[in-house]
Amino acid sequence: MSLIDGCSPSADWVAKDMEAMLRECSALILSKDELVRRLQATVETLQREIAQASEEREQAILQREKALEWLGNFQATIQEGAALRAALQPQKPVQLRLVPPAPESPAAPSADIPTLRIGGARSIAAMRIISSDPRRAWGASEVARLLEEDARGAVRRTRCLLEHLQRLSALQKVHSPDGKRAYYRLAASWEAA
Repeated sequence: MSLIDGCSPSADWVAKDMEAMLRECSALILSKDELVRRLQATVETLQREIAQASEEREQAILQREKALEWLGNFQATIQEGAALRAALQPQKPVQLRLVPPAPESPAAPSADIPTLRIGGARSIAAMRIISSDPRRAWGASEVARLLEEDARGAVRRTRCLLEHLQRLSALQKVHSPDGKRAYYRLAASWEAA
């Protein structure tokens, strides 16, 4: 409602103006209540979705950890199987030959001393590590650390590899005084195949 300029409002006009204001306020309150209800429903939906997404993420993390652990064990088992299989296969004289120790006579030329031929990248790497200090007794964990650092299953794979090389007479296996630990020393001259 509008008031004519210069006229004082009558009581009836003021009452009707207040009624109009009441209606406007009531309509505004209702619209805001509806907006608040819609926003609250949206917030609740979002909270449920956030909770569900968080739970699914935690499940995915657990599954990933299990898969990584399984894969590490599986790869270690494959390496052990390959080493065992290689150990059971008949050795070819061309690849690996056991040579009797050279006589201590100074007249014997070094060219007459036969050497073992070692094949396989990991075998050659392990032999190079042990040859770096041939008088030392090397533990499987030390060689594993130098070969694969802290990879899962590295010690187990390296122990299988060293056992294989020992069976080929490339390494000599010695035990600690209490018999609980095994160590490996260079047992023959060798070269990469």
